[in-house]
Amino acid sequence: MEFLRATSVDEALAAAGDGAAFVAGGTNLVPDVLFGRKKIARAVDISRLDELRFIEEADGKIRIGALATVTDLLDSGLIRDAASPLYESALEFAGPLVRNRASVAGNLMDASPAADLAPPLLAQDAVVELASAEGERTLPLSEFFLDYRKTAARPEELMTAVVIDPLGTADRCAYYKLQLRRAMAIAVVGVAVILRMEESVCAEAAIGMGAVAAVPYRARAAEAHLRGKEIGEAEIEAAAAAAADGARPIDDVRASAAYRRKMCGVLVRRLLKKALGMPQIAAV
Repeated sequence: MEFLRATSVDEALAAAGDGAAFVAGGTNLVPDVLFGRKKIARAVDISRLDELRFIEEADGKIRIGALATVTDLLDSGLIRDAASPLYESALEFAGPLVRNRASVAGNLMDASPAADLAPPLLAQDAVVELASAEGERTLPLSEFFLDYRKTAARPEELMTAVVIDPLGTADRCAYYKLQLRRAMAIAVVGVAVILRMEESVCAEAAIGMGAVAAVPYRARAAEAHLRGKEIGEAEIEAAAAAAADGARPIDDVRASAAYRRKMCGVLVRRLLKKALGMPQIAAV
């Protein structure tokens, strides 16, 4: 296998294609190569491209560079205040050593159904920026995941940034990662909820789901039960049922498909109530 350490984005793009793979933290790619799950002809190391490692607010958007690490998310006051579900997902991401190396783009490009950062980014209407020697393009994250560990990125494309709208003061949100232990665990179910409120009415609803289908996704049917309504118990129950019905989980060593589907409804119900400050258990 050939190895190239890129000194610029242009050099990295020129080396792309023909069986090449970009390497940043390597926390996904290296195990895949070592265990024979993936074969690559050329590893293009982009880990030292500082121009891709940033978190900034510009033109009313939050831009997260592709090489920003999970630790960078935790160290960012901007992420903590204006993208709190993403911040909470970073808190639950693996352990400190992995968080120090794992990049935002790497977590998304790997396209695992259980990618920790995907549900909150989906809920916050993330857009990914992609670059190649031919030019640049943007793509909604909701259209980026195509199938199990397959994305819409072309072989010669490099993800350069992820862009999200900051949460407003009236927005209500919550996140939860169901896992078998509290560290270094892959998600059994991941859910992020964001409600954009206009007084007592939910103007927009976004629910990002992970580990319950071939790809992370938005629970559109569940969102439809909330949008444009004053949310009460009936709307929450309808959204929870729709979230469970829309899941397509599998059986694996972490959980059965039936359990995952049930927990989709349970977690959506809990997180909606948490976001809205409603009691979790009705008074007797």
